[in-house]
Amino acid sequence: MTNLVNDIARFWRIRMVNIKIFRISLMVGLGLLFLSLFLDWYTFQIYNLDKELVVSWQYNLFREWITPVSESSGLNESLRPPNLMIPLSITILFIVAIVLSGYIIIFKNFERASSLNGYSLYAYILLFLLLLVLTYIIIYPIMYLIPQELYFPFLQVTDYDAQLMYLYSIGPGYCSLLISFPLIFPYIAFYYKTITNFGYKDKTPEKQMQALIEKVQEPLDIDRMLAQEELKQQFSSEEGDKELNNILTSFMEGES
Repeated sequence: MTNLVNDIARFWRIRMVNIKIFRISLMVGLGLLFLSLFLDWYTFQIYNLDKELVVSWQYNLFREWITPVSESSGLNESLRPPNLMIPLSITILFIVAIVLSGYIIIFKNFERASSLNGYSLYAYILLFLLLLVLTYIIIYPIMYLIPQELYFPFLQVTDYDAQLMYLYSIGPGYCSLLISFPLIFPYIAFYYKTITNFGYKDKTPEKQMQALIEKVQEPLDIDRMLAQEELKQQFSSEEGDKELNNILTSFMEGES
């Protein structure tokens, strides 16, 4: 196991303390990702010129648009943004990927492994989470916010004729998503690249042959093999074959 870890460290030319920093960074990033699910991703507010809040809507992945303003307010209800209709299935996949990634980092850490066989699935799960986070970061504003005229990432507009000030801004949930990406990227990239490089080496014919020999645990008797080859060369006729068989039988019985 130590040799494997040292080989990985030499391959990347980094110290193991840096790997630990990457792993801690990933754990912090996973915590922020999970927290982002329950925070608001976007805020739309309107103030009058006296800075009194008259309209307020926050977007949440699970509950769509929610408001702290009394829903009996006609102006607040009439200016409610349209539902973004982000598929719930994507959010569920997001949660599953976060939970599985946490499990992989805690229980399937390659630094404690003597062999990387079977770790490819874990590397692909981590990569899937990284791509999913990147998709949320890019697709959320492009496909959902901007088409609904919800400006990104921040805009403040004052309508002096209506005596109103409009405020558009991303929420803490989306900010957590942005912060988490650079936190999870180094270790996931390191994990994936390590598994694809060293996991492949574990599957070479030489490694497989060595594993098979260790599994069978039957030492090869070189002297016996050489003796058999010499006898085969000396007895090439049919009678010789019979005598060879008798000799081999006697040899085997003598060993037993």
